[in-house]
Amino acid sequence: MCMIVDTNRIGLFLQDPPNEDTQPIHSWMRRGLGTIVYSTGSVFARELKPRARRRFLEWTRAGWAKPIPADEFEDDERALWRSGLMKSDDAHVLALARRSGARLLYTCDGDLIDDFKNKQLIDQPRGKIYSRATNENLLTASVCRR
Repeated sequence: MCMIVDTNRIGLFLQDPPNEDTQPIHSWMRRGLGTIVYSTGSVFARELKPRARRRFLEWTRAGWAKPIPADEFEDDERALWRSGLMKSDDAHVLALARRSGARLLYTCDGDLIDDFKNKQLIDQPRGKIYSRATNENLLTASVCRR
């Protein structure tokens, strides 16, 4: 399974050692059962701080993360903005999910949660939200589409 970490959770996600809510995600990655997908282009480039970029690069080298070039999902991002279906201002997250096949999102953004669970925006399979350690059951073994 692939997961996207929303920037509103990056600080918590990068804590070392991981906190109780992110520990299951780190274990899942390190056991080779899941991958974090991200992009260093588009809105992601503005939202990711240098420390986060370095950490994601380290994880990419370790096989725990996978970058998706922004030019591969920019058209979808623009189409999402034009659709009028979104509550959030996170078309880049939704477009990344659609392009990468990631259907798990770590966030606390209520509007993005609504969008990620909206069948018209994320489907086949539907999007799921990881918000705390009690959601550990969502961390299943599978492969990313890309």
